[in-house]
Amino acid sequence: MVDSLERRDMGLGLIGSFGGKDYNDEKIINKPAIFIHGTTIRAAIFIQTRKYFMDRGYKSGELYATTYGDGGLTTFGYKTMNCEDVIKIRNFIKIVSEYTNSTVNVLGYSMGTPITRKAILGGKCVDTNEDLGEAITHLVDTYIALAGVGYGLETCNFLENIYPSCNLVNGMHCKSRFLNDLNSQPEKFEGINTHAIYSEQDYLIGKDCCGNICPELNHSNMTHKRNFNDHGTIVFNTLDLQYKLFTNIEENENSSFIL
Repeated sequence: MVDSLERRDMGLGLIGSFGGKDYNDEKIINKPAIFIHGTTIRAAIFIQTRKYFMDRGYKSGELYATTYGDGGLTTFGYKTMNCEDVIKIRNFIKIVSEYTNSTVNVLGYSMGTPITRKAILGGKCVDTNEDLGEAITHLVDTYIALAGVGYGLETCNFLENIYPSCNLVNGMHCKSRFLNDLNSQPEKFEGINTHAIYSEQDYLIGKDCCGNICPELNHSNMTHKRNFNDHGTIVFNTLDLQYKLFTNIEENENSSFIL
């Protein structure tokens, strides 16, 4: 299982994954953070994120990422949210928590948001009916949905019969069974503290998903709008906010509470 999470097939160095102690008895000081990428990309998108956190005192054993899917070989319009991906990320969260003997913080970016949410929620996969087991909410302290497919992808509203990524089972359509499973829960399940970060100028995610704001996170503690970012720049232009939320530094500026 560990070999499959290292994803050496994705490339050398930190391209496919990163994380792990420099030596066996290294103490974990900061709560371990897990970063999960979006569709068609790899763990390497978080290399700059890793450096930002390490420049502020985090160690290699406190920062983790892996790659699900095929790293972009399947193009955007054809990538669906498969049970196989969810299982991989669910196992990754459990392994990191056990390895560090700690609860963890989790960030899901773009499609990584619904993938991580389902990984934490557990229950049956909508595409295979495989039972993942009970929720692992108890393992997660702070959860961040970054430019996430919270309620869907707006362009999918019209493309469910054209692109597999917009299908009504495990696609990013706002009426898909996958997203309905997540958003029909009566209370938050992603962690103790849950946050959404998004930009109103993120035209890839869009705004209107079945009457909901596409990147919002249902039942979240707080929504943080960082406008004038696109879907790519928001990853790097909100590093300060990500760090504050993961280290429990109060963040209220340009933020709005969700009641």
